Amino acid sequence: MDGVSFSPGDRITHPDFGAGVVLDAPREGYLRAFFSSGERRVPLESVQREVSRTERILRAVEGTPERARAVWLSYEAHALPVMESASALTSARIDLLPHQVVLTHRIATASPRRFLIADEVGLGKTIETALILRELASRGELDRALMVVPAGLVNNWHRELNEVFNLDFEVFGSEGDITDRKTNAFAKHDRLIASIDTLKRPARIKRLLEAPRWDLVVFDEAHHLTAYRTGGKVRKTENYKLGEALKGHTRDLLLLSATPHQGNHFQFWMLIQLLNPTLFGSPEEMIENRHRLNTVMFRRTKADACRPDGDPLFARRWVHTESFLMGDQERRFYEKLREYLEDGFDLAKRQGNQGRALGFLMAIFQKIAASSFAAVRRTLKRRMLMLTLHEALIRDRDLDIEGRERLYDEARELIHIEWCLGRDPVGRTEVDRVMADLKYRLAKKLDEEALEMASDPYGSEFASSHMEDAASAAVDIHLPEERLRIADLLSVFPEQRETKAQKLLDGLGTLWRQNPNEKIVIFATYLGTVDLLASEIEKVYPGQGVVVLRGGDHGAKVAAERRFRQKDGPRVLVCTAAGREGINLQFARVLFNFDLPWNPMDMEQRIGRIHRYGQAHTAQVYNLVLSDTIEGRIFLLLDDKLTEIARTLGKVDDQGNIAEDLRSQILGQLSERLNYDRLYQEALSDPELKRTAVELEAALSNAREAREVVFDLFQDLDGFSLDDYKPFSDVSSGMDRLVRFLAAALADRNWRLIKVDDLTYDLIAADGARKKRFTLDRNIATSNDNVDLMGLDHPLVQEELGRWRSLPPEQLGVSLEGSEIGTTLLSFWLVEASAGTGEKRVSVQPIAVKPDGTRVPSVERQAGQFLHAAETSPILSPDERLSLFASAVEPTLQRELKHKGAANGDGSFSAELIGYVEIA
Repeated sequence: MDGVSFSPGDRITHPDFGAGVVLDAPREGYLRAFFSSGERRVPLESVQREVSRTERILRAVEGTPERARAVWLSYEAHALPVMESASALTSARIDLLPHQVVLTHRIATASPRRFLIADEVGLGKTIETALILRELASRGELDRALMVVPAGLVNNWHRELNEVFNLDFEVFGSEGDITDRKTNAFAKHDRLIASIDTLKRPARIKRLLEAPRWDLVVFDEAHHLTAYRTGGKVRKTENYKLGEALKGHTRDLLLLSATPHQGNHFQFWMLIQLLNPTLFGSPEEMIENRHRLNTVMFRRTKADACRPDGDPLFARRWVHTESFLMGDQERRFYEKLREYLEDGFDLAKRQGNQGRALGFLMAIFQKIAASSFAAVRRTLKRRMLMLTLHEALIRDRDLDIEGRERLYDEARELIHIEWCLGRDPVGRTEVDRVMADLKYRLAKKLDEEALEMASDPYGSEFASSHMEDAASAAVDIHLPEERLRIADLLSVFPEQRETKAQKLLDGLGTLWRQNPNEKIVIFATYLGTVDLLASEIEKVYPGQGVVVLRGGDHGAKVAAERRFRQKDGPRVLVCTAAGREGINLQFARVLFNFDLPWNPMDMEQRIGRIHRYGQAHTAQVYNLVLSDTIEGRIFLLLDDKLTEIARTLGKVDDQGNIAEDLRSQILGQLSERLNYDRLYQEALSDPELKRTAVELEAALSNAREAREVVFDLFQDLDGFSLDDYKPFSDVSSGMDRLVRFLAAALADRNWRLIKVDDLTYDLIAADGARKKRFTLDRNIATSNDNVDLMGLDHPLVQEELGRWRSLPPEQLGVSLEGSEIGTTLLSFWLVEASAGTGEKRVSVQPIAVKPDGTRVPSVERQAGQFLHAAETSPILSPDERLSLFASAVEPTLQRELKHKGAANGDGSFSAELIGYVEIA
């Protein structure tokens, strides 16, 4: 250690004790120092002075082409993720809309980041959230994130964030990837999606608060975080208490809701309190100073939103309800079915709590019957089969062998007919296989689970995928003599084609006579209905082609959607509720609602599959309604009332259609006020709909008032203007920069990025094989699975950004030519500023000074260009550089950050040298 002197305060490293600080000057070849393990006296020759990152860079400056390339690549790897247009450079296969790009940028660069995103339905709140997550991750500002969403939307969020945006989220809870049975999962896992019902238990909240703080917490459908005022008391729901607990345990907080205000100012004020408790002292102050909501809230309407060229985002839509009456045979069957359902509901009521499952079962039958008679017949036949097997198992337990065999024979006969199996040995073997499978299900009580899965607390259509199974097979719950009742009911099933199916087929014929190539989407809730429609359409219009979307595996759905999209592909897509999730069908313009979901907001979601960004034509929607069924009459009653409200408010278009914004606003408020399941069930015993009409009237009146209250409160919110988008609209320069970076970054792997045309690049490996094809065009990537969209968040780009950001300091100093400006020290600093509230901001700051300490702003403005100058030998010695950094560069950086506000107040900042250019 000759020649190295140590003073108190110097930082040192020791091979055994690690980093330490010198406490006293050396004496007799020993040194007293403080290490993490405590105070130690160590031999002088065993320690080394710890060299700072800055010193390591400044002592290793070289003027070589390799060094120039490394410094430029490292600089770009730090600068690209924090540039202005970064939010528009995502590789996700989605259409990026102007209002989404602006919102992402505003939130990503805000401080603090605590907002309510209240965009109207259909404007892409999930996409906006994913873009924000992606942007923060790219900037290095997102390690831990928690998504709190309704149970029914967990899988939707999981697929969107992971498959579309590669964000690597896991699902927490009994159905998900992880639980917290053994350890605190919230401490171990950094990116989680969980249902609000799973998290709101006090034991879970305790674990959440014991885990490290989150960088971002998102609440979807945030209007469910409610607090009420009754008398002088405030009652907070468990949901609200969860929001309160998490708001103090996260740096950033986002609340999402298309209907954040339910018509009650106090509840909405309490929601805003979660974001900023000092913004309004009371609901009254909020009403008087409503313009202040702009500091915590974004609300874009469909009227605001537009395409990048300024054209309206949404084409018109035309909704027509076609109503007709049942045939005589259908009416007889319907009335008999209604009696069966009423008896079931009556028995369920008499049984009190025990009768809940039976009541739920009857509600499922009621919903299936409203879809199609074919679907309810199939479910009834399968239920009769399961009841027969159930009874046979009971006879078996009672040792009634003769009775058991008779019932097994009946069950075999039912399977032969229902599964269309032959009477030959192969058919009989198949019948026995089906029967063994059904007996196993009964023995294991698998169908009680199905019933539970079908009871979706959010009442959405998505539960329907389990409903037919549950209704046919949950046989522990049944009516007296139910097998005989079902047989009696099936005996009057109408033989001819269903009226509604005939009307649909007639409609298809009319449309295809006008345009033989018309693509048509048909929505039906249940598989029994879907199968009926597919076979009827194939029968009447052979060759037109029918593709069915049932839900389940996302890959299968995408494949079906792609087949339908092809010009010479099938003309008809029949889609279930589960199938509709996450698909975009704007290339079709005609939609039939063969059945009507009880919650009309579900119908808005269906229409949104074709009436969305990219739809070039007026979306034509046809609702098929049997006006003499209870469901049909309630639907028509609701539609009439909505039209009445729209006329009063002058919200009806030339065709007599209710303005879309009014419909979605009122239905959004109505969904919070009405239990549709209860409304439809009680209507069974109110055939004249007298009670139902009164209840509907009251709920609609409340919904309308709520809408007006909301309209008044939100009228001073900033809308979206295309001018806000202009700074981000040209992503071409950012994209060019990204392509240049990637091409240079991959060169030392012997991989090449070869330009095919203006929009296409091939990635060629060292052996000459094509590894990947990239496009710079979002539309090409969206319609072609074999082409990747170039973007900052593409896994390959992320890998290269990480690789070049972590170069050793010894490779980050270069000497380049710049004869006309004279010797200049140009340094690049990665600045991370933190406010006292925990918000972080990351930026790249260039600082250029002359040897006499004079600042050179012109060099800073063109800093990136100097990295491409020719290499030359260094002029300054390492000690001269270190001296100039201490006397001029670092003080200049401090002044600049103070001027920008980064080093003010109770916050702190850190600045790390990421590159040095000696301009000689």
